[in-house]
Amino acid sequence: MTKPNCDCRKISIIEGEFGEILSDDNNQNDDRVESTGSSSYDECECSTNEKFFEPIKIKSYTMTNDNGMEVVLISWGATIVSIKCPDKYGEVADIVLGFDDLQTYLDPTLNNYIGCVLGRSANHIMNGTFKIQNLEYFLTKNDGNKHHLHGGINGFGRRVWEPYIEDGSHVIMSLLSDDGEEGYPGSVFTTIKFRLTNNNSLEINMRASTSKPTVVNLSHGSLFNLAGHGTGKTELMEHEISLNCDRWTYTDCENPIPTGKIRDVGGTIMDLRMSRKMKDVIEKVPLNKGYNHNFCVVRSVQPQVSLISRISHAKSGRFLEVYSDQPGVQFYTGGQLPPYSLNEGADSDDCNKSCHDSSSGGDCECSCDCETEIMGSQSSTVEYLPGKCGTKYTQFGAFSVQPQNYPNAINVKNFPSSVLRPGQFYYHDLIYKFGVHLNNPR
Repeated sequence: MTKPNCDCRKISIIEGEFGEILSDDNNQNDDRVESTGSSSYDECECSTNEKFFEPIKIKSYTMTNDNGMEVVLISWGATIVSIKCPDKYGEVADIVLGFDDLQTYLDPTLNNYIGCVLGRSANHIMNGTFKIQNLEYFLTKNDGNKHHLHGGINGFGRRVWEPYIEDGSHVIMSLLSDDGEEGYPGSVFTTIKFRLTNNNSLEINMRASTSKPTVVNLSHGSLFNLAGHGTGKTELMEHEISLNCDRWTYTDCENPIPTGKIRDVGGTIMDLRMSRKMKDVIEKVPLNKGYNHNFCVVRSVQPQVSLISRISHAKSGRFLEVYSDQPGVQFYTGGQLPPYSLNEGADSDDCNKSCHDSSSGGDCECSCDCETEIMGSQSSTVEYLPGKCGTKYTQFGAFSVQPQNYPNAINVKNFPSSVLRPGQFYYHDLIYKFGVHLNNPR
């Protein structure tokens, strides 16, 4: 007989394949990736002196619980592809943004860190430089050729992770980042454990160790819309948000990187301590780009997992609670989603998609006989992202709550330290807890 309050019912995990890439597709020759050859690739010496590489299979993992909740992960970027949850009427919808195919995930002009791990250092590092023990390091400048963002061009979200199922109850993904990658010192070994529970929590446990003093600051970049991934700005504005944060790291209007000053949120548009509807606050944020700011979490002296944020959507009844042990949280409301211009043009492709999908972003069946789609009157403009099931993702169509250390902490003395040293372990425990309110919409 099952004991009361026992969470011991089986969680189902199914392994599959999401696609494959060549071993050098993300500018790495990873000798830990198994293939049919003696190394990560087999080189064929032909008369043309061409090299041929064995493909690397990108694994997928579908986790389901007894409450009708389903989470799909892939080993590219340790990415969450979908999260399906029932609403208060029992209707299931996919509530995170993502893509149907691996090719779109591989395209950096379309996939701007959607649903993946953010690291080796999440968020910005000013001018792509920092010092540790009087040694200066120069990182890849992948944010407007000025600053370093989310680990660089081939950060953790654009790498192939080594996945496996442990004890039939959770998925573990691991990655070895070599000394010097993207300019960072030290080899860093990182593991991430994903566990779905029967109380509808998705637990993400991040751990890292290093061979040299370096910077580590990990988070996860899932973009949510609790009404369904395809419902866009209309339903996002009906969400209510609260943050357990009494201060924020001040930034100048035109510069996304904190100046080093920390300001109280009281009496400002940054005060989200009491639940506020998105439509009442997003368009009041300076520059009309909504929120993309780091807030300082209210916490006790000892770091521990605590409630960071609560977001709800009355019409569907869904709510999301975010728990973490990090000192800060980046709150983002999709202001940098398309339309936007590219630095370099790209050719548009003709695409024939056949999908069934309601505006709620629920289950669908899709077929596509095209390459990655970039939409715009000129090939240098992206009007929307081609999301799952033919959905068009546009500005203010989703939000993200990303617990982490403060941005650019390595360069600001009064921010919490982001330096990891040999013999130490980096810890970040992140929990997404989903639920429904059964009362009628207000």
